[in-house]
Amino acid sequence: MGDFAEQLSHARERGGAFLVPEGIRLRLSGADAFRYLNGQITRDLKRLPDGEALRACLLTAKGKLSAVVAITRDGGDLIVEAEASLGEALRERLERYLVADDVEILSEPWRPRLHLFAGEGQELPAGVDSGVSLARLGVPGRDVPVDDAVSAGLADSLVVEILRIERGVPAWGRELDSETLPPEAGLDRTHIDYDRGCYPGQEVISRLKSIGRVNRLLHGFRGEALASGAVILSDEGREIGAITSAASLSGCRESVALGYLQRGTAGAAKGLLVRHPLTGEKTPISITDTFAA
Repeated sequence: MGDFAEQLSHARERGGAFLVPEGIRLRLSGADAFRYLNGQITRDLKRLPDGEALRACLLTAKGKLSAVVAITRDGGDLIVEAEASLGEALRERLERYLVADDVEILSEPWRPRLHLFAGEGQELPAGVDSGVSLARLGVPGRDVPVDDAVSAGLADSLVVEILRIERGVPAWGRELDSETLPPEAGLDRTHIDYDRGCYPGQEVISRLKSIGRVNRLLHGFRGEALASGAVILSDEGREIGAITSAASLSGCRESVALGYLQRGTAGAAKGLLVRHPLTGEKTPISITDTFAA
């Protein structure tokens, strides 16, 4: 489809496909691999069925993110994948607590694949059962082997970015970094099992759940010509947040964005302004998400 607006509408309503960006792939093997990895992540590996990926976090002792990972089974081994920008930091984090455990961690080449995703409120078509089930865009989806026959129909990268932003999916290096607490970005709803045993950072995460507060929350926004780094202001001119990702909708100045607001300030949404990083211009901005809590 040559028309961008038409392609975006089609992707929103009916789904599509895109090439998964290259990342890091680690294989954990050995008699203690399952037990060891289960003691490091925020999810319960016993809930990982064949043919699906388990999304989880690796945390520091202070409950902040070391990595966001997707875990799959490959026979008796476990595969851990994450953003390429994490580099050797992911492997170092996984090896940090190894003592006398029978666990081997090996780097593997990235395996190219396509991601097929459903339209909003829909399921993937019947018969799409190869590959691994994984909701990369907040809707049902599957990673499948690359098929040259469908490569010509892949969604534009800007379309994929707009969908990611509209659906509140945080990205490493934008909404997520080593200072992020998972509940700030909504990862407590998708990447944490609260009814499981101990892992590094678990006490902090449980305490945040019990007291019910973090200092900031991720929200979705809409406004004119939004840009990453733009400061969000209250109607009194006080700085209360910042934009972390933004994408312009084709053919107009309107943009969609993700960003953080100080907790408790979203109630004044009608009076919010954004100060553009290059021009200093102040324009209205509205909260549009349904995923922030």
